[in-house]
Amino acid sequence: MDDGTGLAEALLGLAGFRVLTVVEDVLEVVIDVETIADFVGCGACGRRAEAQDRMAVDIRDLACFGRPARLVWRKRRWRCVDADCDAKTWTETSPSVSARTVLTRRAGIEACRQVGMNARPVAGLARELGVSWSTVMDAVEEHGRPLVEDPERVGPVTTLGVDETSFLAANPRHSTIYVTGLVDLTAHKMIDMVEGNRAVDLRRWCAEQDPAWLAAITTVATDLAESYRAGLDPHLSHAQRVADPFHVVRVANRCVDRIRRRVQNDTLGHRGRREDPLYKIRKLLLAGGERLNDRGGDRMLLGLRVGDPHDELLGGWLAKESVRDIYLTDDPEEAAVLIDKAIAGCAADDVEEIRSLGKTLASWRTEILARHETNASNGPTEGLNLLVKKVKRCAHGFRSFENYRLRVLLHTGGVTWPTPASPPRIRTRSPHSDA
Repeated sequence: MDDGTGLAEALLGLAGFRVLTVVEDVLEVVIDVETIADFVGCGACGRRAEAQDRMAVDIRDLACFGRPARLVWRKRRWRCVDADCDAKTWTETSPSVSARTVLTRRAGIEACRQVGMNARPVAGLARELGVSWSTVMDAVEEHGRPLVEDPERVGPVTTLGVDETSFLAANPRHSTIYVTGLVDLTAHKMIDMVEGNRAVDLRRWCAEQDPAWLAAITTVATDLAESYRAGLDPHLSHAQRVADPFHVVRVANRCVDRIRRRVQNDTLGHRGRREDPLYKIRKLLLAGGERLNDRGGDRMLLGLRVGDPHDELLGGWLAKESVRDIYLTDDPEEAAVLIDKAIAGCAADDVEEIRSLGKTLASWRTEILARHETNASNGPTEGLNLLVKKVKRCAHGFRSFENYRLRVLLHTGGVTWPTPASPPRIRTRSPHSDA
């Protein structure tokens, strides 16, 4: 290469192409290229084909030294010399250029990596590359779908997490549409997403899985949704079901909130305002009792004394604390005693919201106590839900569930991304000293 031969091809880095011209303008670098093949054989009859003509095709590539790059491929159209051959004519192809998009393969792989791994907006990346939204999404589909559907991506699962997130917000045409996420709680990765949050949706997904793979699942953690509890039957009826502690405590917190709002309206005739005693302590009421210092406890008791004349909210707070006490012990037998006391106390209370909380605890007693036997929770699922919401937020919403599922699994599904070549490290000179 000392005489310059092959330098342009080395910079281009596309096997099988030669550079004809390079033109730079204020917007981009335009590189004319053609393939180095001088002859090819007919794919139908095997006879040597002859070149008929050429056609120029614009292809977007990765940026070249900080400048947008566009390849102009002088594509050959080949013709079979055998008049009886069914092939007639065809246009040459290259493995370096995807047939489905106007991107080079390396640009398509990088676009998929940016959208999937880094959760970048498709529209923003399309503007950066100078192509349409559909071109980038086609590249994500082409290169990302095999990564998501790779049978080695999931592997065996022993602890499964099930939770819902919203897909489409409510509008005049439909109510809020939810999707169900299935999470490997051990590997902390999203297994799959199912449209809907009904029992039939979860049951249908289970029916599509390998029975041997389902048989290896020993524990399933869910929130307090009857649809999920019913949807686990019959395919996962053998697995131990665990009610997620976060959702159990949240049910108790909601009980406190409902009582506070009702008492607020009953005593003052309006919703909570900044100077109202119960509104001032709304966050203290939801904090764990063991986390309140003396000042916080005094403020809460003062607010209850002034704003809760019949001690209804105080009873709700005590019921909430009895629920939290279940998770302050690691002893399963002690937890069973605590939950039975909480259920009995709620059932004997005069406040409707507290009695409703007791019914919920009684209905989910077995699943709540299973937490102390398995130590399983939906914590990893909640963490992945934050990443799911990140994908949704960066995309400014979705309309296609398939696109949504693909991009969520690319970002949270533990796919094996092709390892890019890392450059050798450039070392700076050591500081020089005359000392």
